[in-house]
Amino acid sequence: MDPASVLSNHLSLCEGVYKLLLEENSWLKIQKSVPSKDILDRKQQLLPQLEQSLVNLRKLKPEFFSPFDNSKKLVNDSHAKLLQIFYIDKENEELLVKITQPVERQNFNRFTTPPEQIDEIHRLRDDEESNSGTQD
Repeated sequence: MDPASVLSNHLSLCEGVYKLLLEENSWLKIQKSVPSKDILDRKQQLLPQLEQSLVNLRKLKPEFFSPFDNSKKLVNDSHAKLLQIFYIDKENEELLVKITQPVERQNFNRFTTPPEQIDEIHRLRDDEESNSGTQD
């Protein structure tokens, strides 16, 4: 088992996963609905491939690696691509949660008090504190 080819295949698979997640991200942002069946099916097809790739990676032993090939670069590139995958997957998850919530929940604004009113409340409180301090 050649480490460079295993790593290269894994990186190629990661790039495919990333492209699919970008497509899903665009769908979620533009369509504002659950991704199409096509996208979901392609994700399901990639899962077994990704699992097999991880099995192959686990089989690699340090003594198989040559100091003269590009294995280290492939490992670093794969790591960087995985970080991108984790980031976009998290964003997709957040978008999906927002999309699947009821409309009332999507439009909910926790801060309904306007900033001017908050400033006024603080001024009143400061005035009360300064008046109570002078009466002692």
